[in-house]
Amino acid sequence: MRKSVPDFFYSKLFYIIVLIVVILVNIFVYRFTMDMIVLLLGVIAFVKKKEKEFLRDWTFPLILFYAYEFLRGRADVVGGALGRGVYYKALLDIEKSLFSINGEIPTVFLQNKLAHFTDGVFNPVWYDYIFFFAYVSFFWVWILVGYKIWRKNRSKFKMYIYGLIAFSLFDTLIYIWYPTAPPWIAGEIGLLPHLPRLMFFNYIMSVGGSVFTYGNNLYAAFPSHHVAWVWFAALFVVDVFGKKWLPIFIIPILVAVATWYGAEHYVVDSIAGVIIATITFVVFRNIKRIRKNGMDEARTRNLLSDSEML
Repeated sequence: MRKSVPDFFYSKLFYIIVLIVVILVNIFVYRFTMDMIVLLLGVIAFVKKKEKEFLRDWTFPLILFYAYEFLRGRADVVGGALGRGVYYKALLDIEKSLFSINGEIPTVFLQNKLAHFTDGVFNPVWYDYIFFFAYVSFFWVWILVGYKIWRKNRSKFKMYIYGLIAFSLFDTLIYIWYPTAPPWIAGEIGLLPHLPRLMFFNYIMSVGGSVFTYGNNLYAAFPSHHVAWVWFAALFVVDVFGKKWLPIFIIPILVAVATWYGAEHYVVDSIAGVIIATITFVVFRNIKRIRKNGMDEARTRNLLSDSEML
């Protein structure tokens, strides 16, 4: 049954108001952690009388996600136990050879051109707040997208959420075997000029939440999940809701630039994240067809085997 015009209008107005509140709160008061977002979505599901479906469809993926964050937070420790030292220079050399701008890597170039300092203190201007919001959106955009997909198509939701968890767990193996330092650490050890972490200028924001506590790993830079998660989310949004949502790709682009500007990632980190997320999207989007083709091939082989026996 189609919603009436007033109901449709108020429904859209509600989401617009929520978005505005989230933006203002994230910038000026409190950075929403995943824990808070999950709690908020659970409350919304309860209000809409979908709490049983929410618990059934979300509980196991969230357990897997927290397990991933726990493993990611200790990937460098496991790597060290396996004798895998941190790679400080390898990605920097690739960055210099592929993306050098006037002899500078993009992070150094962007900070020199855009960052404003007074007596060594960073003074954010209007676009710094845009980059800041894009940067922190990585923590919650993917899960809000998951919720909207869940409301629209539960089958697509399962492809989405398990696909995201799958490549995140795969990337944890990379973090273990190939721990890499981000640009700001390269600056601290003299491989680059000093690079402040500009996306952490807003110290009013909270850095709490169990995901932050368990998932913090300074050497999980390659590939970049800041970009990979929001890119993966954007791919599924367009797949589920149509091409009218193509502008959503502005978000991963802004996130990528924010991580370069903020000295959190190299460009090569972002590219690797996009490639892995895209491959995962293609595989999980077509997983039913792949599985069906596999079953058809197995059935055909069995029929041929039976005919040969006859």
